[in-house]
Amino acid sequence: MRAGAVLSLLALLVGLLTLGSLKDNIRQQLIDSNKHYTQSDIDTVYNVGVASVVIVGLLGVALWLWMAKANGEGRRWARIVATVLGALNVIYTVMSLFQGQASAGSLILSVIGAILASMILVLLWRRESSAYYNARSTRQYA
Repeated sequence: MRAGAVLSLLALLVGLLTLGSLKDNIRQQLIDSNKHYTQSDIDTVYNVGVASVVIVGLLGVALWLWMAKANGEGRRWARIVATVLGALNVIYTVMSLFQGQASAGSLILSVIGAILASMILVLLWRRESSAYYNARSTRQYA
């Protein structure tokens, strides 16, 4: 899960490095939609995009680290939360593949992240893992 946090941090950096083309993409989409726009409109959309990249990136890193800590402590609820988050990661990645709007670097990191999430999900639900969670939760409540 810590590797997932590192991967999310890399995705954040790639997102920030590819922001240069974001204004051009925004401008082109507005032209293609035949909408009138001002430079202020483009700047506003761009700033929202930058904020979104940073917030989502930092949130991803925080979630991976939180799940690593909680699952490492054997918290049963953390295994369920990690399962939901992992499944959402895989679903989002598949949707991104079909939309085709992400940069190549972002797409590669997303696919690696989805593969990592899938592997973690398998490990979380192995018999040995269940025994670990049971033993830890018994000690926590005893």
